[in-house]
Amino acid sequence: MEQNDVIVIALILILGAAILWGVFLRSTTRPKSPAAQLGIPRALRPGETDEKLEGRRLQRVQVGGVLATVALALFIPAYWLPEADRQEAFRERFDEESIERGELIYSAPPELEEDADPAAFKEEERAISLGQACINCHGPEGAGGLATPQFLDPGTGEPVDYSAPPLNNVFTRWDEEVIRFTIQRGRPGTPMPAWGVAYGGSMTDQMVEDVMNWIRSLPENSEAPEISEGCQDPEPVGGENTLQCGQEIFEARCAVCHGPQGQGKDEEPYRQGMALWQGKVQHLPRSQHLLTVINGRRFAFMPAFAEAPAQGIPVPTYPLTDNQIEAVVEYERSL
Repeated sequence: MEQNDVIVIALILILGAAILWGVFLRSTTRPKSPAAQLGIPRALRPGETDEKLEGRRLQRVQVGGVLATVALALFIPAYWLPEADRQEAFRERFDEESIERGELIYSAPPELEEDADPAAFKEEERAISLGQACINCHGPEGAGGLATPQFLDPGTGEPVDYSAPPLNNVFTRWDEEVIRFTIQRGRPGTPMPAWGVAYGGSMTDQMVEDVMNWIRSLPENSEAPEISEGCQDPEPVGGENTLQCGQEIFEARCAVCHGPQGQGKDEEPYRQGMALWQGKVQHLPRSQHLLTVINGRRFAFMPAFAEAPAQGIPVPTYPLTDNQIEAVVEYERSL
């Protein structure tokens, strides 16, 4: 709170207290009527005459009622009309604060400088209490990186360099439900632990929402993955640019999980996706392979890519056309 706000609030409180004190003094110093001095209860005192009740007193009451009605009639629209702007300003401020907290949650807790001034000390304490060190694996600005510390392979027990996926474009691959699910429950068999308090983690539901809001604010999450104009609508299977476009689309949309050549978990020295790796996709019939790309495998970390996936599966933010999906499948089966 700024110093000017404190001064205004103090003046309002002092003015209000002065008015109340004046009313109290006036009521206590006013001469009492004979009946009040004798201690006669009000109910037993003689009533006011009609001339007094229906004279200037009645006029004052009527004028006061009219003025109160006019004031209320002016106050209601004056308060109501800007209400939408106030609500919008509150929502924007709430979103800004959420993104600010999300960045602190994503960052690593800083060192506490004990000789810092009180304001800086308070900010450091806040950053320490919120910091969950997501940056250690997913890199600055969510650009991706290697899991820290090294991941122990669940099959061999050997430490391996595991490539943590970038988060600066995760909203182009997944919808909010799956992203929230992944943060809260983690990804078994990978270095990604469960972060939600309901699953043994250290992040409350509000913290999960905050870090999601910060990730969503990254520029790459509001841009479609770049695909050349010639591959926006590639030729049907068998065309001249089918495999070329399939490779380009695969590298733009699929390689983040499956590796640049579809090597997946067999890549050395880095571990990538667990679903597809070179030479191991042929066990799928082409029709099943195609349906997997179209509909994905929800909550098995394979997103849908079609413009119209199966019922119950949200339409992806940047879907692929039928010809693009055909080209990707053709490329994957050619590896």
